[in-house]
Amino acid sequence: MAVKKIIFQEEEYLHYHLLAIHSVLTDYRLAFFLNKHLNIELKRAFDDLDISLQDGFYSFFQYEDEDNLLNWNLISNSSYTNVKNEIKESLLFKNTKVELKKFKLINELSQVDFFLKIEYHTDQININQIIKSINEIPNIISVYSLNLKNIKNKENLNFS
Repeated sequence: MAVKKIIFQEEEYLHYHLLAIHSVLTDYRLAFFLNKHLNIELKRAFDDLDISLQDGFYSFFQYEDEDNLLNWNLISNSSYTNVKNEIKESLLFKNTKVELKKFKLINELSQVDFFLKIEYHTDQININQIIKSINEIPNIISVYSLNLKNIKNKENLNFS
């Protein structure tokens, strides 16, 4: 009889920066420009982020930089879901109205379009240079580092 051995590798990142990005770019265009300007390789995750407390899925891009021990995650703050509302039934037709409802990953930061979470092991990351590079991307309105103490539902950011 064969024995199945499971080996767990603990690769927890000790620290992370969370950047808020305001932009009119779509998720895939933003990922393209981030790759170009930051010399990284963000790729769409096989599955989008599904938050069980809310409806909808949030687009999710990730890149693990093994050389520099960095983990990059780009996540949309918005999710759009079709919601069916039943209207009073008539004898001949069942009337339903489909509405597009918008959900936010982090409600208290509803104006933010995307989050860029950069996880790292050491303090060798220059966050100011990263912010400067992102600000050079066309159609970026603003980028800034968030104070993690002010975010109430941090559990939504544990997606790596």
